[in-house]
Amino acid sequence: VQLKKDHSLNTHNDIFNSVKKLLLFVGWPRSCHSFVGSILDGHPHILVADEYFLMTKLRKGRLPIQRDAIFRALYNSSTRSIENNGSRRARTERQKGYPLIFEDLMQGQFEDHIDIIGDKAGAHVSMLLYDKTYNISKTFGILRKQLRVDIYVIRVVRNPYDNIATDSVYHCGLVKALKEMRSLENTSLLQVPKTALSGSAMGYFRLYFASEKVKAAADKTIDIHCSDLINNPREEIIKLCNFLEVQCSEDYISKCASHVFTEESHTSKLINWPPEVKESIQSRLDSIPLFKAYDYKLLNL
Repeated sequence: VQLKKDHSLNTHNDIFNSVKKLLLFVGWPRSCHSFVGSILDGHPHILVADEYFLMTKLRKGRLPIQRDAIFRALYNSSTRSIENNGSRRARTERQKGYPLIFEDLMQGQFEDHIDIIGDKAGAHVSMLLYDKTYNISKTFGILRKQLRVDIYVIRVVRNPYDNIATDSVYHCGLVKALKEMRSLENTSLLQVPKTALSGSAMGYFRLYFASEKVKAAADKTIDIHCSDLINNPREEIIKLCNFLEVQCSEDYISKCASHVFTEESHTSKLINWPPEVKESIQSRLDSIPLFKAYDYKLLNL
């Protein structure tokens, strides 16, 4: 039985009875979290809202910590994201080559019941820990009790140099210049202030340590590298299914794999990197096992 998601849910109050897992994302902006969240939302028994900012709303008291209220809110957010003016559809149209709407998956539908419900808002969950008074372990404990769920966390990792480069370009208002360079296949490098790159690098590692605290408070966690998803889409999608402990049909796996973009956007290769900035970033990356595959020398920066 396939049911379209209904904003009112008046006739489907029992669909949440089977939900046993709350899925959250942590990490950095512009790191493939949106794509992973979108294909998971296409699973017949998984619902993932698109940037509903659940944890932020709970922190600010804008939503009661009640099972029915939270699940209904996430359910409606997922539905609206694929409508004509929804967040996923809008970004699909705005960001050519990075689709978030997949007509052959069950986005906007579920089959019989929902096992997992979640929210894709990775950086915002991590940023909550900038407030040193915020106790993520206590919050997760309350959610487990009130929602009767285990908390699963996904962290998607993009090349750190690409994250840092993209962040600095946005903060310096150089997005238009970067797009022009890409469209014209300009061989010159974009000049980004050293202070901006250093500031973005500091923010990157701050988000890393915050995400570590979120993962430590969760019941089960996984790291997915964007490069692995691109190079081995089937294996990574199966890994996600196994992590979430849900059955994934061959049809679902094949369709998801067919939607994975064929190459990463390497913003890091389009800007000029002062040597001392690269060395400073690399020394920090070398001290963290998660980043062992990322070296600016191997990346030809």
